Amino acid sequence: MKPLVLGCAAAFLLLPAGATDAAGLTATGKWTQPAILSECPGTGALHVVFPEDSPTQGTGPGAIVWSASSPCPAGVGVQVAAISPEGIPGAPIRPRTAAGRTIALRGPLDATAGPHGRVVIAGTSAERQTGTAGGLLLTEGRAGGPFAPPLTLGGRAGTFSFATAYLGDAALASLADSHGRTDLQLRVQRYYASAFAPPARVSATGSGGVEALTVALDFRSDRLVVFSRDGSLFARELPGKGAPHALQRLGPSPPAGAHIAAVLSDDNRAIVAWTVRHDGQTSVYVSHSQPGVRFAAPQLLEEFPDPPGLPGYVDSPQLIRLSSESVVLAWTGAVAGHWAIRAAAIDQGGVLPPSTLSPAGSDALLAGLAPGPNDEALALWTQPQPTPAGLDLGSQAIFAARGFDGYPEQVKFAAPELLAPPGPNSDATVAFDPDSDRAVAAWRTGAGALAYSVRAPGAP
Repeated sequence: MKPLVLGCAAAFLLLPAGATDAAGLTATGKWTQPAILSECPGTGALHVVFPEDSPTQGTGPGAIVWSASSPCPAGVGVQVAAISPEGIPGAPIRPRTAAGRTIALRGPLDATAGPHGRVVIAGTSAERQTGTAGGLLLTEGRAGGPFAPPLTLGGRAGTFSFATAYLGDAALASLADSHGRTDLQLRVQRYYASAFAPPARVSATGSGGVEALTVALDFRSDRLVVFSRDGSLFARELPGKGAPHALQRLGPSPPAGAHIAAVLSDDNRAIVAWTVRHDGQTSVYVSHSQPGVRFAAPQLLEEFPDPPGLPGYVDSPQLIRLSSESVVLAWTGAVAGHWAIRAAAIDQGGVLPPSTLSPAGSDALLAGLAPGPNDEALALWTQPQPTPAGLDLGSQAIFAARGFDGYPEQVKFAAPELLAPPGPNSDATVAFDPDSDRAVAAWRTGAGALAYSVRAPGAP
């Protein structure tokens, strides 16, 4: 397999792709009209998952995974809707074991792709009669089932993070209570294994609790765990063979529950990016390691006074590897007093000059960043509507922009595409089907119902 080189030399440019009106809307016809998948209310993040063993080879049907809440005729808890080869999600099901037993999981959920076409789901146990309610459980199965009997991970559900690497290798970093203290633990499932390995403890010094957490994998199943504690962000590499590396402090800590972005390369380098908001100021940091995953002082990528009218925001930044093995970073920055979507390529020399993807004069918040099978990326964001009292997160439009890797030339993003007009939209997410190059986006709409749209394959 071709070794990963972090960030082929690339840069981002905007291409004209259809006329836009004053609100930045564009009619490209690439996305289907939004459709309702489920009327059941729900809470927490949605996940669109496509199992694969390479960026261009799927290993099983994709799925949309979420947690439904009461009242819902199908019941409260995790729902899975398998995605057809045409990109259309089917009727949602409750995951069940081969014996027909319902797997009682509820939010907060996380889901990722696993080996051999399986979808891996972690969430909070809803079992009360067994005394395990509130604990963190893990299950996996093909999108249409059956799913494996859930694995109890120990401790109560809290902060946890998934990662998927080549051939579907998967890792789960989570917290576990042990002897009166909270430990970080890491489980990995390799392509050749039928189940997740027993947990490895990640030594994390400090007196405070872990507030944010992420994990990254490379082809060798070396693992990088990044977490915030006691006002600082830390990283520790756990090689697939050998002893864990020393704990490294990367910089100031992001807020509790924030998204920390990380990639780990087969050339033994890593990139970590995060956002810190404090006293009305936002700072975006990136730390680019030397070989041996040795981090130097972080680079302050962007710093600005918070534009008015937005409460806590934790979905930025995001990092992906394209199928060409270039690395793309996207984040929520600011331009002329407005929140804006920024993107940049990263090569071995560092972060290249960024571009702004969202239209000028509007406010935009990053929601997702997904790699596709044809050296492309898709950035997804929402645009909350302005009001005299500030931005209205109860009325947001959803946009996407497709970019492609033209190495050795440049990576380019097209003009924004409208998925959904302003409305009660939230929790938007997106992923590519590696077999068809279709993108599937899902989000919550009025009363927590679930909507989706499918993007036709091909360039803008």
